[in-house]
Amino acid sequence: MVKIGDIVELLPINNRARQLRKEHGFIDWEVVEIRENLQAFDGKRGFDIKALGSSKSRWVTENEIKIVTFRENRDRT
Repeated sequence: MVKIGDIVELLPINNRARQLRKEHGFIDWEVVEIRENLQAFDGKRGFDIKALGSSKSRWVTENEIKIVTFRENRDRT
């Protein structure tokens, strides 16, 4: 289950995601907010993600992202 603080990969499943990955190098993102029943996604859960090293953010559904690093494992050395 995706949680706030997890690092996720934006999957290239639509044109905008492919553009963000290819032109801007935005592959890894941090989950900053999770909302249930988003109207924009027909009542599905939505995730507000922010590109690492950038102020760019976007709302996505769960099928558009894949967990890379769990929040609990981010600061382990």
